[in-house]
Amino acid sequence: MPQVSVIIPTHSRPHLLPRAIESARRAGSDVEVIVVDDASSDTTARVCKAIGGIKYIRLDLNQGVAGARNVGILASSADYIAFLDDDDLRLPGSLDLQVEALMADKAAGFVCGAMLMADQDGQLTGEVSAPQSTGGDIFWELLELAFPVLPISVVIRKECFASVGLLRSSLPGLDDWDIFVRIAELYPVVVLDQPVSIYRKPTPSSKQGSSAQARYLTRAARHQLQLFRLPRAGAAPASKIREVRRRAVNRIADTLLWNAMRSVREGAYMFSYSNVLAALQLNPFRALRPAAYKKLALRFLKREALEAPRQEGGDKLHL
Repeated sequence: MPQVSVIIPTHSRPHLLPRAIESARRAGSDVEVIVVDDASSDTTARVCKAIGGIKYIRLDLNQGVAGARNVGILASSADYIAFLDDDDLRLPGSLDLQVEALMADKAAGFVCGAMLMADQDGQLTGEVSAPQSTGGDIFWELLELAFPVLPISVVIRKECFASVGLLRSSLPGLDDWDIFVRIAELYPVVVLDQPVSIYRKPTPSSKQGSSAQARYLTRAARHQLQLFRLPRAGAAPASKIREVRRRAVNRIADTLLWNAMRSVREGAYMFSYSNVLAALQLNPFRALRPAAYKKLALRFLKREALEAPRQEGGDKLHL
C-alpha cells in the first residue's frame, strides 16, 4: 500500500499535467498519483494514458474541484492525502517530510508547510507564504482567516474525512478553507517552516479560480457565519465570536483594498473596482477611512521595494 495519495483534479489542461505529476512523484518515496479528469473535452485522457503508472479517473459530468477531490479521496488507498492542482508543483522530498511529521504526532489531523510563489510564466518571485504559527490548536486562527494555508501545502490524515466528512461541492473556492476549519475543530495541526510546494499566483486575467478574490472573499465573510454554528464555536462566549468576526471582516476588507492597489498598477481597473466595491459593501467604515489607505500604501511601497531585487534574480522553474 502506498504511503501517500496525491490527488490532482484537472479540467482541459493536458499541457500542465506531466510536470505536475512528475513533481508529485519526486515529492515522496512511495506515492500514489490519482488524476481525476473532471469531464475534460480534449486530449487529457490520451496524455494520462501515455504517462502511465498513475490512477486515472474520468468523470463524465463536471463536478468542480471539490467534487473531483472527493472522488480522488474515495479512490485512494494510502493513509495520507495530499492535493495538487494541475498548474502547481510539489517540491522534491516534501511529501516524505510531511508524512514523517504526521507519523511523529499521532494526534495531528494535518501538516502544512510554506509555499514558494511563482508568476504565471513559472518564474519564482522570491516570495514565500507561510503561516506565522507554531501549530497545535489553530481552530480560531483558521476561523478568523488568520492562518494562510492552501491545499498544495498540506498533507491530511485520511481518517479525518471519516470524522468531519468530505469537501463541500456547494462551496466552490471555499471548500478547502471549510474542510481545514472542520478538521482543526477536532485535531491539532503541525506547521513546518520548510517550503513544500510552488504556487502559481493568480492574476486578474489568469482565469484561475482564486483570481476572482472579491467574490470569494465576500462569500467567505458570509460562510464564516455558518462556521460559527460548529459545536466548538457555539460553545464559545458571544464576546469571542464578535471579536473573531470583527477581525476577520477587517482582514478581508484590507485584503480587498490591497488587491485593488496592486491591480491598478497592472492596469486591471475593473478588477480593482470590483475589489474596492466589495470592501465598501463588506466594511464601509473601514474602506472609507483615509488612515486605512495610508497604512496600506506604506505597506505596498515597502513590499514593492523588497520584491524588485528578488524578481530581477528570480529563477525559472525546472522541476
